[in-house]
Amino acid sequence: MNDKAEETPGPESTRPHKATQTKRLPRQTRIVVTVAVLALVAAAAVVALFLGNLSRSGAGRPVPAPRTITADSSGSPAQTEPTEPTITLSSEAAQNAQIKIETVGEKLMGVEATGVPVVGTVQANIYRSTPVVSLVGGIARRVSAELGQNVRQGQTLAVVFSDDLAKAQSEYLSTLAELDEHHKHHSRTMKLVEIGAASREELEQATTKLKTAEAEVASQRQRLLLLGLPAQRISQLKSSAQVTSEVTLPAPVSGTVISRSVNSGEVITADKELLRVSDLSSVWVIAQVYEKDLGKIRIGSGASITSDAYPGRVFRGQVSYIDPAIDQTTRTAQVRVELANPGQLVKIGMFVNVAFATFGRSESTTPVVPRIAVQNINNQQVVFVTTKESNVFVMRPVRLGAESTGVFPVLEGLTVGEQIVTEGSFLLRAEWLKLHPAH
Repeated sequence: MNDKAEETPGPESTRPHKATQTKRLPRQTRIVVTVAVLALVAAAAVVALFLGNLSRSGAGRPVPAPRTITADSSGSPAQTEPTEPTITLSSEAAQNAQIKIETVGEKLMGVEATGVPVVGTVQANIYRSTPVVSLVGGIARRVSAELGQNVRQGQTLAVVFSDDLAKAQSEYLSTLAELDEHHKHHSRTMKLVEIGAASREELEQATTKLKTAEAEVASQRQRLLLLGLPAQRISQLKSSAQVTSEVTLPAPVSGTVISRSVNSGEVITADKELLRVSDLSSVWVIAQVYEKDLGKIRIGSGASITSDAYPGRVFRGQVSYIDPAIDQTTRTAQVRVELANPGQLVKIGMFVNVAFATFGRSESTTPVVPRIAVQNINNQQVVFVTTKESNVFVMRPVRLGAESTGVFPVLEGLTVGEQIVTEGSFLLRAEWLKLHPAH
């Protein structure tokens, strides 16, 4: 019986054992659940981090070109502009392409922006034009100035052989001799007065003759200067052997020879204009403005000049004169625009278009590009812009207006002054399509 009692436990001995088993099972379950939850949280964090990086990288949607951050010499970061699509040619291809570069020009946007449009004619600035005149008659021995030649002030333009000049020099020598005689006579008279051998009246007469001779010499000297004989030559003129019949005609101002009316060997008269020298760094544009439009123009207001010779160029001047009289036949008045002309691009006699800026409105222009510079890639108009490297070009999409006289107005994509490819742009397009067949 005792053995049975030990082999078969009673109810009291089995309860604690069952209670212990009941407590251990929930603890294991909690550990498994906790581990599973932590694993799910970690997985969710990894997915969120991946999606965040993917969103920041912009995958799956167009993004702007990256900006490169560099440091300047001071150590502060410098941010460059977004890079654009470029095409690079080999050195040999760049040489064979015969690429021509032009600057993006500009043109007036319209009459409504710039006021009254008229046609004008370019003239030399009269205030900066000086004639070359011979003050003596004679024969033109040599004319060295050519039309359109740039000359310096004082440069010899022509040489004239003149008897009048020779005669004037002879008269000057004669008055010099008379002056010398009157000096001697005046000195002798003063000595005679001191010893009582001459009267005071005789001394006064000698003094009067001396002053008259001095005045005559001064007059003859001034005449020689006016005839073109240099002052140094006049001072050295002491004898008839030094008399010359040639007078040189120097350039009165620095500028351009715009007229010539004499040739070598031609007989000329005194006071005849032989040449005209003008400073063409400034010119006049004379426009005929209708009577009804004169109220929109004032002296000092701006004016824009365009020419068919320079389709992408706008020259800017200023109104300097409005004719107070109206032409009774055309009902127009002359309006003068003073225009700076660096490089003498604007030529005398050229026809130009003039647009006067109206008061209360600002002048407006737009960039223009020639038709040959525009190419079409994937239904998008593009031009190729130069870079600092001669064989690297940027492909720039542009939005253009309607073509007019072989040029397109640029609505978006370019600014005035940028350098673009004209001749050779088709070759660059072909190279681009070769490298990017998807386009």
